[in-house]
Amino acid sequence: MVLGLVRIHSVAKVATSAGAYNLYVRQRPDARSQVFSLDYGDRLRVYDTRGSLRASRKWSSKVRCIAVADVEGEGDDALVGGVGKKVLVVTCRGQPMWNIDLESPILACDSRDVDGDSAAEVVVALQNRRVILWNDDKMALFSRTMDSPLCDVWLEDITNDSQLEVVIAERNGTITILTSAGYQLKRFQLGETVTVFGVLAFGERRLFVTGNHSTHLRVWDLDGREVARIELSATPKAIATGTPDDVSDIAYLVVSTGDRRLGFWEVEQTTEVSKTERITLQQIESTKTILYRRAIKCGNCGANASPEAATCDSCGATLEILDEYAIEEFLQESLESITSKHTRIPLKELDRILRRTLAQPAAYNLRRSLQTMIKKKIIRGHFDDNVFVRTGRTKLKLLKKAKPITPNKLRTSVAKVLGGENTVDIEMLELETGVDRQILRRTLLILLGEGLVEGELIGDSFILDKSQDIREFVVGLNKELKHWAV
Repeated sequence: MVLGLVRIHSVAKVATSAGAYNLYVRQRPDARSQVFSLDYGDRLRVYDTRGSLRASRKWSSKVRCIAVADVEGEGDDALVGGVGKKVLVVTCRGQPMWNIDLESPILACDSRDVDGDSAAEVVVALQNRRVILWNDDKMALFSRTMDSPLCDVWLEDITNDSQLEVVIAERNGTITILTSAGYQLKRFQLGETVTVFGVLAFGERRLFVTGNHSTHLRVWDLDGREVARIELSATPKAIATGTPDDVSDIAYLVVSTGDRRLGFWEVEQTTEVSKTERITLQQIESTKTILYRRAIKCGNCGANASPEAATCDSCGATLEILDEYAIEEFLQESLESITSKHTRIPLKELDRILRRTLAQPAAYNLRRSLQTMIKKKIIRGHFDDNVFVRTGRTKLKLLKKAKPITPNKLRTSVAKVLGGENTVDIEMLELETGVDRQILRRTLLILLGEGLVEGELIGDSFILDKSQDIREFVVGLNKELKHWAV
């Protein structure tokens, strides 16, 4: 049948011996999709997208939610689950990988490769309204408390830029889209009550599916307009979605209902992305750009400020926009610097180093950024599975200006530029030392990435951490500058 913007086709209805309370569709790299089902009969069942049972195993119904992904980035799937107040990650053979204790029971989880390093991140929604996203190092990329009780959390590329967003559904129908750094991009309302939630993705279109205590699902567009309804045999208990491939105009929808049935559907878009949807996407993309160009310190009073805020909490001044470097340009500069020294490096390790260079958390796709740099001939290299191999460098035109500088001269220059403060003005340091500012910036990025100095690079200012010893900073800077001398 055709409903609004989509055509919905029932593929199969499967009776089960116990009600399924959680579903997950695993999108495999080989384009085969698997549907995982947790039920109250203490079984984990695996179906294909046509409703045929492929595997079944004993599994505790104490596991509240499940996700399946390559958390280690080594090519092997792992099972991610929330059990009470614990996040557990185990191999498919049951060997433990993660065991994280939290302060509140876990309601929902998802796991996908957010930053393009081939290792999946893990996101959870807690009963106390908190959402947490971890990377493969078990480092929390962000934690954020929402306004009302949560229903579900998803990782999805809403803006079609290869960067996954975090989509949060609250039980009162509020939907919030965050960047993977935790900054809010959009917030809107879908109905009044939501007990199950899903995201349909096909081509450029993103639609949302919600259900509650009625016997139908509602389909919404990005503007919060209802575009279709799906009639069910009973109230929905869980939803999962997937797509055959990244460019398909068909999406899978799997629904568990209260009469112990699983419904398998195919959803096909029947129209192009509307003008209003395009405008909404442009607004979200513009918000993302602004967030990653904002100063993280108020230009008026110097207080720390969230990039998400429009004004400073301390003095009320409008936050400044950094015109010098957009996040993509900064990422390319960092990657060029890091790979100039580490010419063969696993993407996971490159990601660890890159994060230390960022002055503020940022959303990015590492593989896509490198591919863009290769295409633009900023660097030469290729991927060897999950390893980036740099095969050459594009020399800076100003590289010839780099000359050996004595430790005493550098120490004197740094002291003069600092002037008793903790901020190094790179333009002034260039005048004092004769070393081109691009080389100074790249050197500082390498030192930051390798953890040899503590500080942050914002625009053309390098702000030393209060714990950073000035003498050690000068020694590290001088040692690294020697690599640029010709």
